[in-house]
Amino acid sequence: MNTHVSNHSSPASVVLAIRNLALKSIEPSATAVQERRRTHYDAAALKDLAENIKAVQVIEPIIVRPKIGGKEPERFEIVAGERRWRASREAGLDTIPAIVRALDDSQVLEIQLVENLHREGLHELEEAEGYEILMRQHHYDIEQLSAKIGRSRAYVYARLKLLALDKKAREAFYAGKLTAATALLLARIPVPALQQEALKAITQGWRGDPMSFRDAQQHIQDHYMTRLKDAPFDQKLADLVPGAGPCGKCPKLSGNQPELFGDIKNADVCTDPACYANKRAVWGKRIEAQAKAEGRTVLSGKDAKRIAPYGVNSTLQGGYVSLDKRCHEDSKGRTYRQLLGKDFKADILLQDIESGRMVEIIKPSEHSDALKANGLRAEPVPRGNDRERAQQQAAKRETLFRERVFDAIRAKTPNAIAGAYLRVVAHTMWQVTAYDSRIRLVTLWKWAGKEKANEVVYQSDARIAKLSEEELRRLVVDCALIHEVRASAYDMSRPTNLLETAKRLRIDTDEIRRVLKGEQAAKKAVRERNGVQREPKKKSAKSKTATAS
Repeated sequence: MNTHVSNHSSPASVVLAIRNLALKSIEPSATAVQERRRTHYDAAALKDLAENIKAVQVIEPIIVRPKIGGKEPERFEIVAGERRWRASREAGLDTIPAIVRALDDSQVLEIQLVENLHREGLHELEEAEGYEILMRQHHYDIEQLSAKIGRSRAYVYARLKLLALDKKAREAFYAGKLTAATALLLARIPVPALQQEALKAITQGWRGDPMSFRDAQQHIQDHYMTRLKDAPFDQKLADLVPGAGPCGKCPKLSGNQPELFGDIKNADVCTDPACYANKRAVWGKRIEAQAKAEGRTVLSGKDAKRIAPYGVNSTLQGGYVSLDKRCHEDSKGRTYRQLLGKDFKADILLQDIESGRMVEIIKPSEHSDALKANGLRAEPVPRGNDRERAQQQAAKRETLFRERVFDAIRAKTPNAIAGAYLRVVAHTMWQVTAYDSRIRLVTLWKWAGKEKANEVVYQSDARIAKLSEEELRRLVVDCALIHEVRASAYDMSRPTNLLETAKRLRIDTDEIRRVLKGEQAAKKAVRERNGVQREPKKKSAKSKTATAS
């Protein structure tokens, strides 16, 4: 083993002698570095070294320093080479070649650290601890440390970051349940409780098998990182959360530590989900207080979920629309805000259950006069709601057709991607699928009924982990096409992906439409024979209100 010594020279560190010393006159070093190193001795490797020493003796001398004081015979302290000393004792030797040097405590510690950092089989956490001591006690900066050990800045940063692992993660790392690369992914999560949560997910993985590095990387990015472009709060505020400061200067922002977050493509990724959640909550309370001071109402939690169960980007319940939503009745396609004027303020703010953003919402029916006064030019609607009803019926028929095509595609899902890669694709596809589409898939896959789909959609990762490869292939296709299945009275554009996929699988969509039309015609004939279809009754005010809501 080559012994690496300190680059720092001093008159006191000269070699006094190279001697053959009695093993009994030498004792191990009591420094913290060596104490820590002894906790990870490999007994089998030490035995192999002893066998080697029996055969060829000790080739390279150990380094010792004289122990001063006391009435005992001449004694020495090991500076470097304790394994060779221990193996020599196990091999039955009486003496060992040693370089005797006059060294002070600081020099001993530095030699041991540097020598330890170059030994074979050094655990990455031990390496990180060595770097930390060199920086703290010997005042190295990153540049000096990189030069001394011959490693890049990024390498040193990554090793030092491992010290952020909590106790359970360190135990798993030493037990071999984590690689250095995967351990670094965990160490970048700044909250110990979240580290433990991620550790459990990574080590248990799919069906009890640990995740690969790429799976773990994707899992952590999906669950413990957030793009700041989606943040509902003002990122420049320094006092939003005490001690957190503005987001742009935060060291936990991916762009501020490129050596640690080189795998993150975007520079505006927040890696502290707890801080992000705190800022989001505080910001929501500020907006709520401000809105109440202005006499406005803020809907959040259950109240917000009742109005926007699938998020603010989907259709709102109760006749509400977002102020920034385009008005479908406007021939120019303007938003309600544009129609009502830039100075208009809605009486109600709704906090989006997904992003936390505060969205102004209105009931267009309550502002019909203002909308018309500000330029709303809607095409005349013949015979009350007949046109809208006809559009809805057309959308319903189109949805039924698309569902048939979708089912035919699912029955012929191709066998292409397999194994762990397929599971990664399925998991990723699920995460990027719109919330309302995931709700429909939860019901389609019979993971829950409609009444509990909202609760189960957030627990779907565990269900996906148990799917077979055949089921995973179907889920991937489902996620890719589900958003085109439901037709809307306001959007009857061609479902390109759905139809192209059907074409590639040689599904006759024309035949599906013909069969569907035949079924609908037969049902209509039965209703007419049974006298079900009657002239539409004039709606009461109560029924009109129910329909509108």
